[in-house]
Amino acid sequence: MSWQPGLLGDTGPGRRGTAGLLRVLAAYRFPYALSVLFGVLNQGAGIAALTLGGYLVGLALTGAATSRLWPLALLTLALMAVQALANWLEAWISHELSFRLLAEVRYWLYRAFERIAPGGLVKRRTGDLAAVALRDAESLEIFYAHTSIYIAVALILPPVALAGLAVVAWPLALALTPWLLLVATVPFALRRRNAAHGRRVRDLHALVGTRTVDLVQGIREVLTFGRGEDARVGIAEASAELAEAQRRQTVRGGLEQAVCAALTGAGTVSVLAAAVWRGVEVPTLVAATVFATASFTPLLTLLKVTRIWGLTSSSADWVFDLLEEPAVVADTGTRDAPATAGTVTFDGVWFRYGEHESWVLRGADLTIPAGSTVALVGATGAGKSTMANLLLRAFDPQRGVLRVDGVDIREYRLAGLLRLVAYVPQDVFLLHDTLRENLVLAAPEASGAALDEVCAAAQLRPVLRRLPDGLDTVVGQRGARLSGGERQRVALARALLRDAPILVLDESSSQLDVLSEREIGAALDRLRAGRTTLVIAHRLATIRTADLVALLEHGQVVDVAPHEVLLERCPSYAALIASQRDADALLAAVPSEQPSTSSEGR
Repeated sequence: MSWQPGLLGDTGPGRRGTAGLLRVLAAYRFPYALSVLFGVLNQGAGIAALTLGGYLVGLALTGAATSRLWPLALLTLALMAVQALANWLEAWISHELSFRLLAEVRYWLYRAFERIAPGGLVKRRTGDLAAVALRDAESLEIFYAHTSIYIAVALILPPVALAGLAVVAWPLALALTPWLLLVATVPFALRRRNAAHGRRVRDLHALVGTRTVDLVQGIREVLTFGRGEDARVGIAEASAELAEAQRRQTVRGGLEQAVCAALTGAGTVSVLAAAVWRGVEVPTLVAATVFATASFTPLLTLLKVTRIWGLTSSSADWVFDLLEEPAVVADTGTRDAPATAGTVTFDGVWFRYGEHESWVLRGADLTIPAGSTVALVGATGAGKSTMANLLLRAFDPQRGVLRVDGVDIREYRLAGLLRLVAYVPQDVFLLHDTLRENLVLAAPEASGAALDEVCAAAQLRPVLRRLPDGLDTVVGQRGARLSGGERQRVALARALLRDAPILVLDESSSQLDVLSEREIGAALDRLRAGRTTLVIAHRLATIRTADLVALLEHGQVVDVAPHEVLLERCPSYAALIASQRDADALLAAVPSEQPSTSSEGR
């Protein structure tokens, strides 16, 4: 019963909610069948042992000979041993099965994140994604280890028990049948309320989780602006709503339990009355009464887990909705990406982030010659970062074509295209891991010499000297032990290590002071050398080093030329540069960034 990733493929079962749960279970039908078998033996042997024990008590009350009691007593003990063994085997196999199935689901979730990222994750909150990957996936264990087993046992055992009772005394079976059917219908009668309560509890769990994650990630901003009390109140209100929803779910579950307990008692009394009416012997009377109570066990056991079925079903819906979400970009290309730097062409590209949103790019045309650097400038919101995202295939344009070496990038295999491009973002994300691991993210097989070389080129050596364990220092959540400028140096070092023929620099020096920017200029020059480079830039020093400057206005490239030429012939560009000169002059007056000797204040 070993688990292999992707048993049902990389995308999951392709069905929503309960249908998806059952499809997953079908792939493991042999261990599931074993679990059901031992579940039937467990509860069947228990019912038989209780019934035989009742019969023994009846015999003892009527003064039966000891020689008659001993064999039945030993048989009762044997049934109890069978029940204990079956109980252990059922628990072992069912939980082994459920944990392997959860591993399968988690594997699919990772593949789903990988498939729809980054564009498909932008609209989702981090707390929701964490809830799906952790709590929702984990809640499926209840279905796989318990609910699915008990459903099968409840379908098999009560009819078999009734048939056995009918052979002995059919009036007793007739008296018991309606009460068993009524108990079986209670969960179905309350299923809508069960489902509504489950959805409510699950959604409020997610709300509390997302607000907590938001608070943890933004704790500095919240406290800086004196909004800590507001954040606390927000979480407290969501927690109070969750507690109320859980109370309602518990009240409904208690109502189910009380109704079923009453029906069980009524069934037992009915069998007792029928036995008395038929004038059965005392041993049979006691055995029939005990049997009537015990025969409800499979249904009552199922009821214990179905009381929270709404929560399990809601969690399953969230998991399988995510698994079924289509990729933002389709990886249908068949071409291998080129190994050398090529010309990048935006040909009449139109793009918007949502069907009802305004166009960010409106027929943008731009050519970045092979091996050259083009600086993309323009006001905030002009579409600069969007063009970079399209080159990285985070999204595809609604109209127009983006080409590399004259080939539509959608014809390249996505993995090959991503190896073709190195990206240095403005907001650098670092894993909560060592600096070394964050660097080799770009090239897992990089040697120590290669790491040393890129650290020197990206001016990271002064940072390494202050860190207690150098490259093996854990940088903290999102790189909290490093300043913004130091994180950007790490990003530049990663790009150097990646050694890709196409480079995208998104404000790669935005968090560097003037002195640091000059020091790292050589690293940037080296990084761009021989590569086709798209630079999203505001800083004048960065713009001047580009071979060409493309001015973007309202989603269109209005002019492309070298900096000096564009400065003379384009008034809007001249105004933009003038404002940037003022900003650079102000920045130059600020003291240069000094690396801290601790993580405090980062």
